[in-house]
Amino acid sequence: MSDFTDWRDVKAKAREIDPHWDDADRLEQRALMREQMLASISGARLADIRKQLGMTQVQLGAATGLSQARISQIENGGAVSLDVLRTYVAGLGGQVEIVARIGDISLNVA
Repeated sequence: MSDFTDWRDVKAKAREIDPHWDDADRLEQRALMREQMLASISGARLADIRKQLGMTQVQLGAATGLSQARISQIENGGAVSLDVLRTYVAGLGGQVEIVARIGDISLNVA
């Protein structure tokens, strides 16, 4: 007997417990939670990089024109526009690259 559980069995059990498990609003809610988690992780990584460079939030704010509060929001997973992200990363001496991948083709689009 295996110590592993098949994911399909787990989902079936979840549906038994909660028949609305796969409803559209639940799927949307889980997708939003996933996005928030990824944003939080990305923000934490940006904070780690800033700290590795020996910069404080105040110093980065002075270098970028962003407030310390905005720097904190970014690093804590707050919503951020592409322009603000570019400003933040440029303040660390980096650049943001956006790559479109279509099949085997990769294209830097920004």
